Formats: sequence, structure tokens, C-alpha cells
Amino acid sequence: MTFFIKTFGCQMNVNDSEKIRHLLEARGMSTAAEEQADVIIVNSCAVRAKPQEKIFSYVGRFPASRKIIIAGCVAQSEREALFARKARVDYVVGTHQFYRIGDIIDELQAGGRPAVAAGFSRRWQELVPAARARSSAVTGYVSIMEGCDNFCSYCIVPFTRGREKHRPMAAIVREAETLAASGFKEIVLLGQNVNHWRDPGGRAGFPELLRRLARLPLPWIRFITSYPGYHEPELVQVMAGNRNIARHIHFPAQSGSTRVLKLMNRVYTRAQYLAIVRAFRRAMPEMKFSSDFIVGFPGESERDFQLTLSLLREVEYESVFSFIYSPRPHTKAAALAAGAPAQRVRERLYALQELQAAIQLKNNRRLLGKEIDVLACEEHPKKSGEMIGRSESYRVVNFASHAAVGEFRRVRITGAGPHSLRGEETPPSAP
Repeated sequence: MTFFIKTFGCQMNVNDSEKIRHLLEARGMSTAAEEQADVIIVNSCAVRAKPQEKIFSYVGRFPASRKIIIAGCVAQSEREALFARKARVDYVVGTHQFYRIGDIIDELQAGGRPAVAAGFSRRWQELVPAARARSSAVTGYVSIMEGCDNFCSYCIVPFTRGREKHRPMAAIVREAETLAASGFKEIVLLGQNVNHWRDPGGRAGFPELLRRLARLPLPWIRFITSYPGYHEPELVQVMAGNRNIARHIHFPAQSGSTRVLKLMNRVYTRAQYLAIVRAFRRAMPEMKFSSDFIVGFPGESERDFQLTLSLLREVEYESVFSFIYSPRPHTKAAALAAGAPAQRVRERLYALQELQAAIQLKNNRRLLGKEIDVLACEEHPKKSGEMIGRSESYRVVNFASHAAVGEFRRVRITGAGPHSLRGEETPPSAP
């Protein structure tokens, strides 16, 4: 039996796909190209309507001879409705049930009928993918918590990932130690609200977990996604005191207007958000931020939108993910009346993206002529002898090099665009 996994969505979905691959390979199955695989597993994203529709379009391409399993967030939120839509699907596997996927495939091969496995579990399901099942040999994703108790009015995550559950510190440290021993150069701690993690078996919180992991021989430690309402001042101290914690944080604001944040049920204000940013930069002047923004949330006025643009100017983000508001089932905002006309909302999105591109270009041009450390992540698919790397602040850096994937190089920046940098490798210093 062969399988192919198509992953949509966030890094947590990528990590879940790694776990699925681990489980299936442990049962003797092997990966195959999309065109030849016996089983197609779609690990789905439901955070917005557009990606969800892409999933239905994708599965419709396959002949009836293929077994199609829809897993992940759409599977959890849509469940039986997937069959009502007459989507090409043989089984629906929710976010807490993928550990059963091997048995489900056996059931399908034995002639089992289409069914749904989408029950939530309050217990942490410990599963660590082997190195060969990972999507990268450089970056290791480490889940530390799952689910969300916030119920932001626009967000479907509590209905697709369930309530918060936290992984024990000992298990997190063991996985990180294994990744370090296997040659991984960075780990990324994952959670819907990663900075709200608490050790179920003790009193340790997220800053203490970072302090413990920083002792490991890992050049870079990252974490996503941080919720501003859960910020602890101790986190700033821990990051400032440990140089292998990357000076970059993904810090979703969603809006620059306190009024809209309240409508979104985000429990912080614009002023509080900016105070946290300033605290990080006082302790670490080199600290960089990225963020998420929703444009056109119900009730967003022109003044609210201008406050969002002013937040971009003040923080000068390294990058942002920006989207037009998308009503999601089960959420409170789905019952709210639409705000600005659709054409005006699109104009707002374009204005935000244009401003952010200008900010990124300005940020990148500041690096011209400077030398930075770059982690070689992959060979350039179209240019022989070139590498694609990442800076500490997660900028894309293209540079000519014979470095192996996973090696660090010192790179002098020679070119800057809004979305990437170009550089040349500097010769190593004499001993």
C-alpha cells in the first residue's frame, strides 16, 4: 500500500502530517507520488472559506479507484456535511483522531463504508515523528499544546482543535534533545497560544520551558503563535538572556483598533500590544516582529482601518499575513451584519499590503552591505549553485554557495527586495 499526503494550512498541520506519515510508515506503507498513490490523505485547513473550497476542488481531481481521506480541521468542522456535499471522500478523520489512520485504511481496504471519526479528546496523545517522517532535515516542529479557550469571535479553531491541552515538559525536552542529537539546526515550538503553555505535572510556565530548552545545543529556537493577551514579562527576560532563542516573534495583532479588538473578543488593547513590543525592543533592540491582520471585520470603520495602517508603520513588521474577513461556522461574528462594501474591503486589503511591502523594502534595504548569519534551508530549484536560506528574523536570503543544507553561512547582503534578500557568502575568517 502506498499513500500521498497533501497538507493545507499552518505549521501545526504540517506537524500533524509528519505524524501521519510516521504512523503509516511504521505499518509498512510507503509514500508515493500523487499520481500513483493508493490512498490520498488531505490534511485540511478551515481557518478561512477560500482554502476550504480549494480542498474540495483538489479531491475532485481523483478517479473513484483512489481512496480519499480528508483529515484535519475541515474534517472536524464539516464532518457528515462532507458526505452531504457529495465530495469525493471515503473517510473523514478529525484533528484528534489521526492516530487511528492506519486502522482506518485497513478498514477501507477491507471494503468498509465511508464513515466519520471526529471525536475530541481531552488527553494529550503523545506521538513523535521519526526524523525520516519530518518535512525538513533542518527545522523540527515540536508541538507543546493544542486547542484554544479564547473563542475570538471570528475564529473557528476552538471548534476544530478543541479546548486547550498541554504537553508535559519532560516529553517536550526529550523530543528537542532527540532533534538536536539528530543534527537539526532549529526547533519551532507549536501551539495555538504557545505562550500560554503550562506543565500539566508542575508549576512551570512557558518562560521556564524556553529557559530549559535554551540549554540544548540548538542554534535557533523559535515558537509560534503567541497571543498578546497571555504575555508574561518574564518571557522578555528569558529571551534576552539566551542568545539561541531567535530574535523574532510572530505576534498577531489582527487589528490596530481597540474598538475592533473588543468586537473580536481579543483581550488586549492597542496600547497594551505596543507596550509589549516596546518592552521586547528595550531588552533586545534587534528584536523583529511578524503579525496577522484581518481586514473588513464586521463593524470596521475607515478610522479603525487607518489605525491598523498606523500600527504597521509604528511596529515596522518584518512580514504580515493579511486577509479579508471570512465568516466561519459556529463563530459569534458569523451572525454580525457585514461592514463596509466588498469592493471597499478589497481596497483596504490592497492598501495594507502595499504599505507592508514598502515597509519590508525599507527594512531590507537597511541591510545592504551588512553581514548576517544565514541558515541554508534548500538548494535553489532553478539556479544551480545557489541556496535559499533564512535569516534569524525569517527573511528569505538567496545566495551563491556550495554549503550543504543545514549549514550556517555568513552572508553579505548585496540586494534587497520587499520579499527577499540577495547576498554573497563571505570567506571564513583566518584561524
